[in-house]
Amino acid sequence: MADEPPAWPLPARLRMIIGRFAQVACPPQVRAAGRTDQVIGEFELLLGVTQPGPRRLLLLGFQVVDQRARLYPPARGRRLARLSDQVAADYLGGLLTGSGAVAGVAKRLKGLIVMSYYDLPEVHAEIGYQPAPYIAAVSKRRLDSYGDQIRAGERAVLAGTPLDPDRPAAQPGEQ
Repeated sequence: MADEPPAWPLPARLRMIIGRFAQVACPPQVRAAGRTDQVIGEFELLLGVTQPGPRRLLLLGFQVVDQRARLYPPARGRRLARLSDQVAADYLGGLLTGSGAVAGVAKRLKGLIVMSYYDLPEVHAEIGYQPAPYIAAVSKRRLDSYGDQIRAGERAVLAGTPLDPDRPAAQPGEQ
C-alpha cells in the first residue's frame, strides 16, 4: 500500500527466529491459518519506523531468547528456532512467567509480536474488531458537543498564516 511505512526486511536467520517465536507466543490460529509470514511482515513494518538503536536492541533480544533456549535442559542444547512445538512452548512459557532481565525482554518482545498478529486484517475480521463505526460515532458526538470550541481554536491557531480561512487569497505574483 502507498500509505504504509517502508518495511525493514529481516535477514533469513532472524525471520526464522521471529517466526518460531510468533508460532509459540501467538494464538494457535497463527499456524493453522499460515499467518506466520504475515506476522513477520507486520513486525517488519514496525521495524521500518523504529530508530536504528532500538531496532538493533529488539533484534538482539530475539537472538538472546533464541540462544538462551540452549540452557533449558529439555532443549538439549538446541536454539528456540530448532525446538519441537511442545519444548518450545514449555521453554517460552517458563521464560514468560519468570523474572529477570531475559524474562523481561521476552515479555516485551511477545507484546510486539502479538500486537503484529492482532493487526492483521483477517484477525480483525475473525474477532469482530470494527473500529470505524465507533470512531465515527465518537467523532460526531464530540463535534456536536465541542464543534464551536474546536473551530474557534483552529481559527486562533491559524490566524495570520497561509492556512487562515479568513485570509484573502493571494493574487498572482504575490507571496
